[in-house]
Amino acid sequence: MITHSEALQIVLDTAFTTGKETIPVAKSEHRVLAEDVFSAITMPPFNKSMVDGFAIQKKDIAGELVIEGFIAAGEKEDFLLREGHCMKIMTGAPVPKGADMVVMVEDVELLGNKIRILNQKSSTNISPMGEDIREGDLVLPGGTIIKPFHSGILATLGLDSVDVYKKPSIGIIVTGNEIIEPGNTLQSGQIYNCNATQLISLCRSMDMESAYYGIVEDTYEATEKAIQSGLDKHDVLIITGGVSMGELDYVAPAIKNSGLHVCFDSIAAQPGRPLVFARNEQKFCFGMPGNPVSGLVLFETIVKPMLYRIMGHDFCAPVFPFVLGQTISRKKAGRKSWYPVKLDQQGTVSPLLYHGSAHISAYANAFGIMFLDIGELEKKAGETVYVRQI
Repeated sequence: MITHSEALQIVLDTAFTTGKETIPVAKSEHRVLAEDVFSAITMPPFNKSMVDGFAIQKKDIAGELVIEGFIAAGEKEDFLLREGHCMKIMTGAPVPKGADMVVMVEDVELLGNKIRILNQKSSTNISPMGEDIREGDLVLPGGTIIKPFHSGILATLGLDSVDVYKKPSIGIIVTGNEIIEPGNTLQSGQIYNCNATQLISLCRSMDMESAYYGIVEDTYEATEKAIQSGLDKHDVLIITGGVSMGELDYVAPAIKNSGLHVCFDSIAAQPGRPLVFARNEQKFCFGMPGNPVSGLVLFETIVKPMLYRIMGHDFCAPVFPFVLGQTISRKKAGRKSWYPVKLDQQGTVSPLLYHGSAHISAYANAFGIMFLDIGELEKKAGETVYVRQI
């Protein structure tokens, strides 16, 4: 058995990177940049007025100035401002040569074809050429997850397409004779399949689609066939259930006989101890416990970072320090244990009532998860804990 941290490092160290593709910038959100993006332009490309007002020479601010022109945004003419004169100018328009200030229209009194400046402590109100970006600047490094504002930045550079890493293909299989799909009537001894819906949703939260192959009966032949079929079709295969040591737990031996190299088959974590991870040069397979909290925690803490690594991004989960509002303790400290926590009105966090890895409803009001590490029996109220948002 290895630690959770060791398991994560093994997974990340063995991850390959997908190929690249070119897509429209307008459809690039949530994708990962495959190359550094350098600017081919300077922004702004000229000294730009930040306000509607009058372009002046600062040394003339105390006198009456003759209005000698009007400059609109998009104007191409190269204007020259003479001493003792001003030009009316719109926001975004190029500032005329000789001007070193734009006075807001609200700070000016009109006197026929002249103006008098009322606020002689006006800001300069000029965005100088190259203030934002200069030609040749590295604007976005490869490996960046493109967010909506990144799309705007790319468009600002004049780009209508961008190179990104391809998404890995993901397959999902659920095992268990006791599992039935939602929408059917429960019979004695049955439970609803929440793992598939949860895993599909977790993938979709990363803007990744997954193929779901239904519930596989608890026989070795059916399990082996489903695993081999999934590996033939996908880069990453996720299987839930059947990974423990029971008589009907066939996932672990079926994975081991699939031709993949098994990197580990258990980790010192709670929930999620019986986690199988296997791979070859271009395929990954996870065998997860069937309890839904195990699937949630393992996906968030191990599978998600690997999927991002495949796409060229080093994922760093949002983790924040909080004061613990209520003591949390346990009887054994041999494994790293994860707990759901809520955000209190006082700004502290407290553990939610949690009965174990089947208690997915405990997460209904969860703000995030925290852990007690190996060797830790408790965290006392008032201590600082680190909460991973989910």
